[in-house]
Amino acid sequence: MPQPFAMTLKASLEARVREAERRGLGRRPILVRELGRGPVIEQDGKPCLSFLSNDYLGLAADPAWRRDVAESFAREAPSASASRLAGGRSRIAEEAECAYAEYFGFDECLFLPSGYQANLALVTGLLQAGQTVFADRRVHASTGHALMEARADLHTYRHGDLGHLKRRLERAGTTAVEPVVLTESLFSMDGSASDPAGFASLKARRPFFLAVDEAHAAGCLGPGGRGLFAELPGTADAMLGTFGKGLGYFGAFLLLPAGFRHLLEHLASPVMHSTALPPAHARGALRLLARLPGLDGARERLADHAETFRALLAERDIPSAGTRHIVAVPVGSEAKAGQLAASLARQGILALAARFPTVPAGQAILRFSITALHDRTMLAAAADALAHALQDCRNGSLAQA
Repeated sequence: MPQPFAMTLKASLEARVREAERRGLGRRPILVRELGRGPVIEQDGKPCLSFLSNDYLGLAADPAWRRDVAESFAREAPSASASRLAGGRSRIAEEAECAYAEYFGFDECLFLPSGYQANLALVTGLLQAGQTVFADRRVHASTGHALMEARADLHTYRHGDLGHLKRRLERAGTTAVEPVVLTESLFSMDGSASDPAGFASLKARRPFFLAVDEAHAAGCLGPGGRGLFAELPGTADAMLGTFGKGLGYFGAFLLLPAGFRHLLEHLASPVMHSTALPPAHARGALRLLARLPGLDGARERLADHAETFRALLAERDIPSAGTRHIVAVPVGSEAKAGQLAASLARQGILALAARFPTVPAGQAILRFSITALHDRTMLAAAADALAHALQDCRNGSLAQA
């Protein structure tokens, strides 16, 4: 019997991938093995120095913390077995959520399985069709996808430009419902940081509900690792943090004003229709929280290493962006970014070639995630390798990725 279509679904998908590869946007996860549980990993049978990991403080590599996690899962159930609405939340989860809310200076906390899900829950829970929202143009893809689903009246503002946000707020005039503003504190790709004081000043003149994604800052920035906006308490009305980056664990959490947890349980599909994180996770989260105040040394090393790496790049006349532990090297062409990353990999250095749609088209970067476990020798090796790759590129001898 003849098929009623010209192409199978698989063939259609493969054609899309080939077109992406033709434009320098091919993606293929690498297979790695840990070597010593730090920045040195193995790829294709050879040791490499990784700048791909978001384990900024090195916690995921810490043997004592790994024992804490193992003991937590030995002590408590490894599955919640149902969503929090269908099966209820465990007492240990309630204890952990309350402890996180208190530590970070918020009224309530809600644990979710991932940062992507947390952003989806927050945005779709806060917003409804036609409601006014303002978002930085570089917010994370999870926020962007959530905004499309919410079908809100979206107004974007230029990346990090609070003057532009102010004008957009004024132009919108009075809205029926309190407007929502969405930003990141430390932007995941270019490493730029938001201005909490600027947001506080803007809110004082024209009130709005500010939701801040602190995924790349939680644990690493601010007093006690409470995030960048903790330097001005009360400026952020809601905050997203992830366990899976600087906190060396898995899952995510939303920090909320009083009453908002109950509202999201009713209005956010990712909360209603996802199995809750297990009691074992909550036990581990409590042990993690006890560690956070004592990690100032790791936070200081992280800041020092990031500053050192930017200085090493500058010494080699390599421009970089970012002021914290995410260091971005502007490249421009997607194909060139892929070629540079491949050249670095051949030299034993792994860095992310961030290309469209992760960053705007034609604005590709090489992204280096600095951690507290890197040392000056490693940072210098990465800077030298990049200088060599860029020189090959200028000479026209850079091999195709």
